[in-house]
Amino acid sequence: MKILHLSTFDRVNGASIAAYRLHRGLLASGVQSRMWVQNKVSGDPTVYGPSRGTAKYWSLARPWVDRLALLPSGNFDNYLASASWLPRLDWRVMKRWKPDVVHVHWIQGGFLPVDFLGKIDVPVCWTFHDEWPFSGICHYPSVRGERSRRDGRVLRRKSRLYSGTKMVGVAPSAWMASRATESCAWKELPVEVIPNPINTEVFHPVDRAVARRLLGLPDDKPLILFGSEAGTNDPRKGFDLLRSACQKVGGEGVPFGLVCFGQGDPGDLGDIPCHSLGWLGDESSLSLAYSAADVVALPSRMDNLPNTGVEAAACGRPVVTFGTGGIPDIVEDGKTGFLCPVEDSDALAESISRLLGSPELVKEMGKAARLRAEMLFSTKALVPKFVKMYESAQ
Repeated sequence: MKILHLSTFDRVNGASIAAYRLHRGLLASGVQSRMWVQNKVSGDPTVYGPSRGTAKYWSLARPWVDRLALLPSGNFDNYLASASWLPRLDWRVMKRWKPDVVHVHWIQGGFLPVDFLGKIDVPVCWTFHDEWPFSGICHYPSVRGERSRRDGRVLRRKSRLYSGTKMVGVAPSAWMASRATESCAWKELPVEVIPNPINTEVFHPVDRAVARRLLGLPDDKPLILFGSEAGTNDPRKGFDLLRSACQKVGGEGVPFGLVCFGQGDPGDLGDIPCHSLGWLGDESSLSLAYSAADVVALPSRMDNLPNTGVEAAACGRPVVTFGTGGIPDIVEDGKTGFLCPVEDSDALAESISRLLGSPELVKEMGKAARLRAEMLFSTKALVPKFVKMYESAQ
């Protein structure tokens, strides 16, 4: 059985990282797997993508050209919306690899147009890394442009294109599955809930003192970790809510430091020491970052199954977060972390204070989080489910 994964990137945003981890997990299990991407970052020979010349420059320009269609609705700079109209003329990878099943991931950014399904004559499985596959132009609900004319046209077009197909949707979380089945585009098609797998042999607990020493972090106070591909720049990730919570905790006289990784500047946090690790491109460094922290904060206003939450759990760290989207699939409230009311920075601060004041609770929740990650999110647990789905799709 040969599987071809379609993804705009192989190692850039959360969706592409999840797709690449599945690809590598399948290979490790003896499944013939390849990736076809628009922008290749890794040097992995099992990933097809332009590496030089005109094709490489055009692949970098495609996202900007594709966004031109969003100008009339005022969504050109709205990166939670995608038009995906730019034609894809070269399908040589598909013809050369001849897959038995095509697994579609995040394909926005000019990689594939909405009508790409007409070019694929084998079974298709599609992981919903966000809502775009079954919405109009929006990645998540309640973003600007949701009621634009183009949004409605794209949604109707998707509904027509999907009608009569035998695609299988893959929802990483129960929340995303419910969103898909409620949509007019996907309501007649099947959806399976299978989380994105993670290699729990790479993401594992490391001695806290060792991790801090390797990363140059202080060892004289508890540390809270915040991380995201977009860093502090993405309002959806809620760093402003964490900033408010940290200021409340700091005002109570609780000593702690904040550690951030990803893009963006955390800004002035007053007397709270903040340590920026910048962009962490390798998984070993990420594992050290989680292990160096006492608590991982995930203050997303809305999210599907964020890698940050799963990675933290695999590294044996409790997560303090909001009970929104698919996050409750990761965090078992009161056992592996705390689920606070959405956008309630006071509740977030209270939960953080509770953990910082109880090292034994941190240790207990961390052990439970690690066990949960091994059972529910490990490559070992999930790859067989994907293989079964591929076999059923043929």
